[in-house]
Amino acid sequence: MSTESGVVVFDPEEFKTMNPQFENVPDALLTNYFNSACLLLDNTKNSPVQDVADRKQLLYLLTCHIATLKARGDTLVGNITSAAEGKVNVGVTPLVNANWYQQTTCGALYWQATAKYRLGVRYFVYRNC
Repeated sequence: MSTESGVVVFDPEEFKTMNPQFENVPDALLTNYFNSACLLLDNTKNSPVQDVADRKQLLYLLTCHIATLKARGDTLVGNITSAAEGKVNVGVTPLVNANWYQQTTCGALYWQATAKYRLGVRYFVYRNC
């Protein structure tokens, strides 16, 4: 991890140690999932998550979430809310905000851990005294 530049650098081996269920996933694919996670959580020095160690944990959780969803395959997206047998009918919760993250353990943990960045607006008053 690079702290001087203010960004998290993905380490596939470290990620696999933390998430052994992905040990057989190619490093390049995991790196791609990490890059996708960076689209959802800013990985620059301007990120709302200023602590690089915290941001690393959050990005790894997002990477785990994305990798888990991809491992399930490109099938039904969303949480099943109802099902019927005759003429096959399935109800799915629309993926809005937390619903998308609640599909995996890693995603749910990410959503909970980022609550402090989503709650309310913070105002800072700077005074020249």
